[in-house]
Amino acid sequence: MDRTAVDTRNALTARGVGVHFEGLRALEGVDLELARGEILGLIGPNGAGKTTLVNVLSGYLKPSEGSVELDGHPTSGWSPHQFPRRGLGRTFQAARLFPDMTVLENVEMAGVGIGLPRSQARDGAAEILDYLGIAGRRHVTASALAYGEQRLVGIGRALAIKPRYLLLDEPAAGLSPQEAADLLTRITAIRDRYGCGILVIEHNMQLIMKLCDRVQVLTRGKTISTGSPAEVQTDAAVREAYLGATDQTGVRVRERAQAAATQDRAPLLKVNNLVVDYGSVRALSNVSISVGRGEFVAVIGPNGAGKSTLLSAIAGLTRAGSGTMSYDGRPLSAEGTAARVERGIALVPEGRRILSNLTVEENLRVGQTTRRSEPDATRRFDEVLERFPVLRPRLKGHAGKLSGGEQQQLAIARALLAGPTLLLLDEPSLGLAPLMIDSVYETLSTLSESGLTILLMEQNANRALMAADRAYVLRHGTVELDGEAGALRVDPAFDRAYFGFETRVGEATP
Repeated sequence: MDRTAVDTRNALTARGVGVHFEGLRALEGVDLELARGEILGLIGPNGAGKTTLVNVLSGYLKPSEGSVELDGHPTSGWSPHQFPRRGLGRTFQAARLFPDMTVLENVEMAGVGIGLPRSQARDGAAEILDYLGIAGRRHVTASALAYGEQRLVGIGRALAIKPRYLLLDEPAAGLSPQEAADLLTRITAIRDRYGCGILVIEHNMQLIMKLCDRVQVLTRGKTISTGSPAEVQTDAAVREAYLGATDQTGVRVRERAQAAATQDRAPLLKVNNLVVDYGSVRALSNVSISVGRGEFVAVIGPNGAGKSTLLSAIAGLTRAGSGTMSYDGRPLSAEGTAARVERGIALVPEGRRILSNLTVEENLRVGQTTRRSEPDATRRFDEVLERFPVLRPRLKGHAGKLSGGEQQQLAIARALLAGPTLLLLDEPSLGLAPLMIDSVYETLSTLSESGLTILLMEQNANRALMAADRAYVLRHGTVELDGEAGALRVDPAFDRAYFGFETRVGEATP
């Protein structure tokens, strides 16, 4: 499509959109055009600002700066209910159905919401359900639906407004590969049937590249690439946004002889054929990994790959459906979280989860109390402060006033006070500036050199691969690739495993 020919009277447009949350710039100077009849993919790593932008486009959030127009009409003075009445429909990351209403009533309510008479709204809902192939479920309550059916009903509800523009927020999340393939066909058919412009936020790269006419990439609230799927797939800036820069400094690359030596030892942690389901959604499918004593192992993959679920299962916070786990040669699966902490497993969760209203010292003391049998608590406390000197002058200050990097150091220090043998970390670089990421990884490298065993879940693949001995690539809940970290960085199969791309980003397709 010739972008210079786009008629803004038949387009949803954003110009210079910025969104600020108490000093945090979630979006900055973002432009977007969605024409009638096109499918636009909106992608980017976790925290890029994708859902924030959709919330602005659909009137759920007022921008701090910039403007949005629908068919040439400024939307700045509109109430949220006016957007669907003007032809803008959307779905959400979660289906958000009315659980006690039937499928028919859920879709019907959307028609009533835009002012249709009840009978007309019901007739329209019945027609949509027939079109989506779920008419046979019309009298079933939404709470009784399978996950994939809930996603379809969410789309049906958006179609009930007869949209000119349809915004789909992660429509394939949690779907099986076959359901995702069916969804691809369905979205194309909806575009053809309704003639609407469709914006799709999605982490399933294969679906995006097959489905979309154009793709726009956000990272840290800014657009870094816009073009055809082929152009975006071969844009080096896109690869860097997802995987991290390849020229990072301040992070050691471990001696591979040392890494090889750890592989010869009996594993400290062994996970075999682990399966985890959330209702009807399979989050992990027969995942197997091992971590040798003293080894630094990374599990990398895009958002939604199942990394946090794997870590949560190891920590005992999520119950596995099947599979086995052992730690230090003994079964782990039947033990609760407290018992696992006693055995030497400590978790640094995603988002740090510090207690912001408590002081830094109080946060650290909380970590200290997680281990009931601690013979020399004072010595350990002093050792941790020596390792994290930035925390000592801030002990009496509120933890919520620390910078993001300082909060991450506090979270790691808190975990170390449990005296772990195995340290689990979930996305430690998330939301941090590059210099702060350097500092965190230097800390992890030092801990690893001291003999601590580390299992790291990370979206910033290049950063993790530079620091780790070995790595696993997780995508759609399955281990796609594993090997020595340095070799994976240059393996032509890596992009296929991480993204689902057929060729490495930056290489021309023959």
